[in-house]
Amino acid sequence: MAETTHPSDYRKVIIHQITGDFRTSTRVVKEAWRAPQAGEVVIRNEFAGVNAIFDKNLCRNSVRYLKVTPPFDMGIESVGRIVAVGPGVTHLREGDAVAASRLGSGYRAFQIAAASKVISVRDPTAETLALIPTGISAMVGLERIGEVRDGETVAVSAAAGGLGHFVVQFAKLRGCHVIGITGSDDKVTLLRKLGVDRPINYRRENVREVLETEYPKGIDLAYDSVGGEIFDAFVDHVAFRGRVIVSGHTSDFDKEVELVPQAHAYRKLYWKSASIRGFQNQAFPEYFDETAARLLQLFHDGKLQVLIDPTPFVGLDRVADAVEHLLAGRNTGKVVVRLR
Repeated sequence: MAETTHPSDYRKVIIHQITGDFRTSTRVVKEAWRAPQAGEVVIRNEFAGVNAIFDKNLCRNSVRYLKVTPPFDMGIESVGRIVAVGPGVTHLREGDAVAASRLGSGYRAFQIAAASKVISVRDPTAETLALIPTGISAMVGLERIGEVRDGETVAVSAAAGGLGHFVVQFAKLRGCHVIGITGSDDKVTLLRKLGVDRPINYRRENVREVLETEYPKGIDLAYDSVGGEIFDAFVDHVAFRGRVIVSGHTSDFDKEVELVPQAHAYRKLYWKSASIRGFQNQAFPEYFDETAARLLQLFHDGKLQVLIDPTPFVGLDRVADAVEHLLAGRNTGKVVVRLR
């Protein structure tokens, strides 16, 4: 972008105080424009992804591997177009569509990024945003951490959510029998359209009873982001050499640790040679680029559906609304904010 056409400043969302609540912890402020340095590009963000649990944990200063000191930039994944290129960058140019995923780069009108860290995409759409990095989390968790095998029985919690709807599709591509847990009849219908073999509306059916009666041999692989009673049911019904992936615990992330009077987990796992495996996407950067390329190819080949939550959130002033929408569990698919 020519020097005479770029803005003198732009808006972004920051944490300005730690309250534990996203809306009261954050505000929109202005940041002065700066030109990209060597190896950098400037991106005009068009969509930003919402990661409400992580966002709220930042506002509580309860992310164990980092300390939040206000002012603290917010947002992670985004898609947009390059508007300025720094010296030494030869593989990208102004106008290119790219995806970026870095803490502090999402909830803002423009971002400066290392050219080596962005991913070229066909178009900066909401669907592309959902694939990177949420789709990456689904695929890496299922394949690398869960070591899914063709034809296994796979259970997925929050199966109609931004992460879960990818997990169920990847499992179906491997010929697996998929159990999808969700919280409404409309979402059950959606899961059937995605190929889920046994949708369970946990508000109408008891998950534990369904697993006991319909799956006496157990679950080979469970992908859980909910925790609580769902996690307990998965552990109790894991099959011989089965795996339970923990990618979050939305049911109790903001509650005190609950002391549950039951048998130690090792008594449930040892005799089955089963395992529980924790997974955070950012801990496995070595898989990011290769997985992103596979995901984009599946999507462009028409083999992967991307569900974007239909509720419109436009502009940085609506980020708090989007976070609260997701925290309330009202979403179907990935929640995004349109920034332009």
